[in-house]
Amino acid sequence: MLYVFLSLLSFSAWGDGRTRKPLYIGGLWPSTPNPYAYSEYAGVAAQLAIDHINRADLLPGHELFLRHRDSKCNVGLTLYQMGELLRSFDEPTIVLVGEACSPVTQPLAAATQYWNVPLFNFASQSEKLENRIAYPRYYHVLPIANALNRARAAMMATLNWNKSIILIQSADRFTLTARDLQEEVERAGLNRPELRVLPVSNDFTSTAQEVMKTGIHIIFGMFYEEAARQVICTFYQNGISSPQFVWILVGWYNGKTWYLKNNNALNCTPEEMGSAINGHFTFDFVPVRPDLNTTILTGKTASKVVSEFLVRANFSFGTPLTESFAQYNAYAFDGFLAVGRMLSIAVHQMNSSEQISRIDHFSYDDRNLSDIFNAIMENKMYPFQGLTGRVAPYNLLTREAKRDAGTAQILYIRTGGSASDPVVTNVALFDNSVGRLIDVDGVRNIPWTTTDGEVPLDITSSVVELSDKGAFIAVVIILSLCIISAIYLLLFIRRHRRHSVIKKSFYQLNELIVLGGLMIYMMVLVYGFDGQFFQFKESSLSCCYARTLLLCFGSTLMFGSILVKTVTKLMKRSVAAKMRLDTLLIFNGCLIIGLLLLLDCVLIGLWYGFNPWKKGQQTLSSTVIATHYREKCTSSNKALWISGLISYKCVVVLVCVAAVGIRIKVRGDTEQGNSDSPCIDMTTISISVAVALAAFGFTFVDDPAVQFLLVSLCFITLDSLALIILFYRKIQWIRNGRQELDETTDVGTNKETLELAATEVKDLQKRSEDLRKALVKVMGEVGPGISSSVKTEVKRVLENEFPADVAAQDDN
Repeated sequence: MLYVFLSLLSFSAWGDGRTRKPLYIGGLWPSTPNPYAYSEYAGVAAQLAIDHINRADLLPGHELFLRHRDSKCNVGLTLYQMGELLRSFDEPTIVLVGEACSPVTQPLAAATQYWNVPLFNFASQSEKLENRIAYPRYYHVLPIANALNRARAAMMATLNWNKSIILIQSADRFTLTARDLQEEVERAGLNRPELRVLPVSNDFTSTAQEVMKTGIHIIFGMFYEEAARQVICTFYQNGISSPQFVWILVGWYNGKTWYLKNNNALNCTPEEMGSAINGHFTFDFVPVRPDLNTTILTGKTASKVVSEFLVRANFSFGTPLTESFAQYNAYAFDGFLAVGRMLSIAVHQMNSSEQISRIDHFSYDDRNLSDIFNAIMENKMYPFQGLTGRVAPYNLLTREAKRDAGTAQILYIRTGGSASDPVVTNVALFDNSVGRLIDVDGVRNIPWTTTDGEVPLDITSSVVELSDKGAFIAVVIILSLCIISAIYLLLFIRRHRRHSVIKKSFYQLNELIVLGGLMIYMMVLVYGFDGQFFQFKESSLSCCYARTLLLCFGSTLMFGSILVKTVTKLMKRSVAAKMRLDTLLIFNGCLIIGLLLLLDCVLIGLWYGFNPWKKGQQTLSSTVIATHYREKCTSSNKALWISGLISYKCVVVLVCVAAVGIRIKVRGDTEQGNSDSPCIDMTTISISVAVALAAFGFTFVDDPAVQFLLVSLCFITLDSLALIILFYRKIQWIRNGRQELDETTDVGTNKETLELAATEVKDLQKRSEDLRKALVKVMGEVGPGISSSVKTEVKRVLENEFPADVAAQDDN
């Protein structure tokens, strides 16, 4: 109704007494919201252009009228509406203008040629529509999307961004533009961008993870508006957001807050969407020509046309042109001017030649008139000055001319203050005709959203070097000596396992303690490995797993063995009890340690199964994320799993410490000789100190070099100290040839134990003497009354056990 009212109003305004024949133009574009494109004010711009054409009398004796239909960006509906426009009226529709959606424009352009009706377009940018054989009656006044790629490459070069990645939705218009962008970036001397096509399933999690693995922070996004919201939300949930990552998007989304529409269908809140999109770029053609004082085709200045459009569209005069002329409203105006220009030339040609059919006699079977229209469009004299600049049918230009067409506009949008009120900064323009940025300083002075205001890096900085290779080599040399010493100690214990000094201190447990120390040494060696030692970065994850397993199993072997020895020392009270505990230790001691190792395996298996390791990241600044391959391995719920592993190890340590304290209190610190007890005490304290210092290094030391040296030397020193305390004295005694006084007495028997053993020996000797006397008396008193065979057997026993007493009895 608005179009009809404006048409009637304009018709009455320029009535000059002459009879004007009506000419009808059909309009097809989406005038209601949809997921792809939406031209809210295209109808206002179209009617304004028709009014200007009629007022300027570009078509003598004729008057233009608009017949519009809402295509809703739907192929089937658009083709149906086209048929309605061409068949439902007595007067033919001589030209069609539309469609705003490239996927719909293609079948529409293919169909109009069979009606001999030209199709003008002001919004579709797909390069596939450049095929003149498939679409011979198609013309567009908006430069193709590829013409924006030179501006994108120029901005990357200005900001020293060498690495980038292109994400596209599966559609021809995006695929062709993305490939052209790859070529333009290479022409600028930069690395060819990687190309990723979004899955059709709309599950973009895997794509986000792939992008995260590349470490690239500059992301070109080419997709329709609805898909853009889903992609950005999914990527945000996977850690890809401002300020480290920069999105570079197309500029034709509807409205400044397009990312907040249909928010209920997303898993992100408006605040999260604002944070995800904060500090992104958009590239599009300028909405209105910069020089507004230029006179356009209809004889009016561009500024007057802009003012009239603002009034008709109910915009305030302070509204930025990027908002009032968004969605190609100015190109819609120029699209209808292009139709007027073509019809104006055709009318003048027909009026000057009687052999040419008059334009008001147009019919859909008249191929001759359609050929005249095409010849006019190919004429070099056709281009004119419009609201957007120099207007020409760009699909009729050469490839190089298409690259040089239009002026690109670079916008930088910040949503930090409020997601619903973004701040738009016009960074610079890129003039394709001269191939350079018009305002380079605008690009260099972008108000970045980073904390320090610096330009975000194009790729993650990977820290794979240790602070100093010399320090690492020094640690390796020390470790080598320690590992060799531990292996020698293990072989020494194995060789002298039957020696009383080793045997009575339970050599099996001694071997397990040394083996645990070896594993801790190996953990320190693996801890020093990082990305510089591997051809594939993924191999560094193996070091994460190896460090955890070696440290966990090594500490279990050492602490578990010490626990068994400590409890044994606490419980041992007598020789008989000691004999029973020896048997228990031989058969069950290793079983106890095995159960602890099994518990380690269960916890680590659950950890790796539910929350596997991954290369951790450390934010060094707002513009740098450093991926470490050594000390920054991490996983989900890492603190929870580590707490579970350490909790029961702390129980073991506390049991050891408590047992040592009880033993000192109950029995006194009176150990003599080569006792294990003080060694166990000192070893427990040493390892506890090592764990405390290592935890301090991991928690409070940020410098990787200092952290590496502190943790490494801490484990090396205190692990070595524990082995020295436990085994140095034993080695010295064995080398000096020292033996135990009594093999039935434990190595390191104390005064109390010796006294108890002596008392038990005296009791045994007294009982033996009593038995001997009893037997001798029996032989002497009842000897004549027993059989000779019994007497002979008793005598034999007595001769074997007490030969001197039997001889004396025989003498008696």
